[in-house]
Amino acid sequence: MKKKKDKLDIAQKLGLLCIFSVFLDKAIRGGGLPFDFYYYYPIFLFFLLSLPIKGYQITMPPRWFNLGLLSIITASVFVTLVRGILGFELVKQVFGILFTSVTYYNVIRVFKYDIARIFNYYLVFAFWVALHGVIDNLLHIGGIHLTKVLQDGTFQYREYGIMGEPFYLAMAITPAIVYYTCYFKRTWHTAKFKYLVLLTCYLVTYSSTAVMGIGLAAFFGLYLNDFFNVRRNRIIFAPLFLAPVALLVFYLIENVDLINKRYNDTTSLFLSTEIDIKEAGKSNSSTFALYSNYIIARDSFLDNPLFGSGLGSHPLIYEDAFLKYFPKNYLKGYGAQNQQDANSRFLRLMSETGLLGLVLFLTSVIVFFAPKSTVYNEQSRNLAAINYAIFVYIVLGLIRNGNYINVGFFLFFFIYYVSNKLLTYKRAQASRKRVAQPAGVSSLASS
Repeated sequence: MKKKKDKLDIAQKLGLLCIFSVFLDKAIRGGGLPFDFYYYYPIFLFFLLSLPIKGYQITMPPRWFNLGLLSIITASVFVTLVRGILGFELVKQVFGILFTSVTYYNVIRVFKYDIARIFNYYLVFAFWVALHGVIDNLLHIGGIHLTKVLQDGTFQYREYGIMGEPFYLAMAITPAIVYYTCYFKRTWHTAKFKYLVLLTCYLVTYSSTAVMGIGLAAFFGLYLNDFFNVRRNRIIFAPLFLAPVALLVFYLIENVDLINKRYNDTTSLFLSTEIDIKEAGKSNSSTFALYSNYIIARDSFLDNPLFGSGLGSHPLIYEDAFLKYFPKNYLKGYGAQNQQDANSRFLRLMSETGLLGLVLFLTSVIVFFAPKSTVYNEQSRNLAAINYAIFVYIVLGLIRNGNYINVGFFLFFFIYYVSNKLLTYKRAQASRKRVAQPAGVSSLASS
């Protein structure tokens, strides 16, 4: 029987649903709605309404975040006003960012900044979503199609599970893959089935993002366990562990047609010193989306390198900029691929916020990366593993996900931040040889 203190109140139960929203990327689009109505919006609203009822105070994110966001919004209003495109697109982005960031930060707060607990909830959800994806994929192979079929080969059914796209499924389970890989020895003894299910689901998305994720997971697993420390004898074994991962990655690139085509198309286009319209037209739709959005984002950045074209402006400038480089039949053939999000968070920040947004975001990612020097016991090792798992998620999103809010971005971003602050705090306490543990991290709200 659970102790009373372990029971979740209604705000925490709704907070659990907010954590599960990582896997609710679908939205109601059109139908008279002027914005994308994500399925988790009602959950977020009920969660925020429950806070004062249960005696919680709705808290704004940390000061550094608020000031950074305010500077980007102010610059965006100025730029879009000057360009004559100030309107609902900016309002939509500001609302989405504010609503989701405030909600997710308060989720962390109602669980008392216990990010290990929050991340464990996420791991449970990730496993069940992945298990559904694996079973669904096996049913597809057996000819039973209970969900939409995305077939790219005889037995290659691209899995998207309960999510809207295979790529989003891969993004959503990336932190789980990296975390379990960081604890590979323990995982293999105590959570082998969970890990294999997650890895299988990851692979059957047939996403190039998953291939990159596997490589980065192996790297940080070795990094966390001191295999790159020249002072430890383990460094001589690092190649032995990296070799099978490298062979797996090369095998997937060479033998899985979908991954092979995306890899070859992308490298040939982006390694070219000139814009190659003809080759771009021959590439797959995913590569073309990234390449075309890169050209549009580049032009937007060059027009205003300091502030970009303003939040929400990328879809407004997309078609005119597209037709400067590509024939109109490309727009009809490929469609406005990822017009709304630029197909990459880095490209979208470059396009819409210029150096201001890029510097603020990349600085926060670098500053809140957990230094290896803060790992000194099992608790700190667990926090570091969570930090590295989310770092990989952020890096992959910078490359291939331009949406500012989906797939639980701000939940993971604030966990990333808090994990760093906790590690720094605990290491400072340990260095002063204090026995007492921190009573809480309420100071994080104002730091």
